[in-house]
Amino acid sequence: MDNKSNITFKPAKTQRASDVIYQQIYQKIVSGELKTGERLPAERELCEQFGRSRPSVREALRMLQQDGLINITVGTNGGAVVQGISLDIAEQPLRKLVDMGAISLQELANYRTYNDLCCAHLAVQNHTEKDVALLKDVIERYYAAVGNPQLFNELDIEFHKILAQASHNKLCILITDVVTTLCANMFWNVAATEMTKEELTAFNQKAAENHKNIAESIFAKDLERLDFYLNEVSDLFFNSVDAVL
Repeated sequence: MDNKSNITFKPAKTQRASDVIYQQIYQKIVSGELKTGERLPAERELCEQFGRSRPSVREALRMLQQDGLINITVGTNGGAVVQGISLDIAEQPLRKLVDMGAISLQELANYRTYNDLCCAHLAVQNHTEKDVALLKDVIERYYAAVGNPQLFNELDIEFHKILAQASHNKLCILITDVVTTLCANMFWNVAATEMTKEELTAFNQKAAENHKNIAESIFAKDLERLDFYLNEVSDLFFNSVDAVL
């Protein structure tokens, strides 16, 4: 039985072959030609297709695994399996920049404000009845969690992700997943130690009211009201960031 793969690659002709091999496999993954769960050709076949040695192929595969694009296992049934595009690819370098202090919580919060504005305006245009139901549900749970900071943080992230999904814009969804999670977790980690329980509860109550108003403005397609409450949320968050930093 012929087990030769149908996936083919061009010979690598540059001096640093591992980079070219990486780019060719990367492009096939991001384009969807190589799908999640699909197995790459065996090392020997890759060497033949690229016209390069095993060390070059192995280095490229190692780089792809390091970036979370493939998973390599050893053994009889081992090999390189496509993992697809993960949000971790975008989040990990951003997280490192934040941890190193190259990006501050203030800068993240500032960017998040404009990202929310973009998501909300697109949601006004593109939201569906399903989006409306999801936003109403998360708002109801949002109010019920004002006295539980950890749960409230999780619901805050969920609200913004649903808002991004209602935009029906893939870039908004990706950026919101990364930026909102980072920003919210950073803020709540600091707030949990710097704010009293009463201060946190008051903040949560105000945030829940503003987020409800944002959702209702989207349902009504009222951009003027929407911008007002987006600014309210932004001011509330910035004032709280200033207080805990």
